[in-house]
Amino acid sequence: MLKNRPLRVPEDQFIKLILYWSHPTIQAICQRNKKNKGQQKFPHRMGPVNIARVRAELRKSKGNNEEPQRFEVFIATHTSRKRKELDEGTQTAIEIFQTRQASGESEEEAFRSIFGKEQPGRVRYYGRSVTQTDLQRHAEISALNRQHQEEVTTLKSELGDVKTQQQQQAEEIHGLRSMVKLLLQRSEPHLGLEEVEAMLQHAQNSPIDANSGHGSHHVRNVSTVSY
Repeated sequence: MLKNRPLRVPEDQFIKLILYWSHPTIQAICQRNKKNKGQQKFPHRMGPVNIARVRAELRKSKGNNEEPQRFEVFIATHTSRKRKELDEGTQTAIEIFQTRQASGESEEEAFRSIFGKEQPGRVRYYGRSVTQTDLQRHAEISALNRQHQEEVTTLKSELGDVKTQQQQQAEEIHGLRSMVKLLLQRSEPHLGLEEVEAMLQHAQNSPIDANSGHGSHHVRNVSTVSY
């Protein structure tokens, strides 16, 4: 290995790298990765671009910043960026996925039928640091946010209805005041506009109480004016 050392790597550094590669723990990791690589059915075409960046790009491309589905990420990571084409294995997986969804399976069930169960401590096409617990917590937070947004929308709608009712009542009161003014001016032509306004304001601020003397006196006044 030292004889075939790349010229751009200093000899002392390459010796340390050979010792690192020869360590039993590193050898075991290499063997496990080699085995996993051999079992991989759908090699991605993203090169050094990680899953997190792909998800961020897909999320940004959506109008509502919605989180992309895992199969969307699968297609994005297995599509040639230069030619925008799919390999045969990816195309077959897409057809199987679409067939299963057409038969009534959910997105998650169709995805699991193709890729199998998730390994502990990771979730496919979410990146290295995301676990099932993280996704469950995120789903709960999203549900609470949606509930809060629905409550806010409902309150705004109710407030709008109340304002509309208040506006209608104000318009009705204004119409009634105008009609009463007209009747008073016709029945009592000697009353001026200011006197009519004062009588209406007094009547509005003093509700009629049939059990009180003031109320009876007020009724007599109104009756006299009306006649």
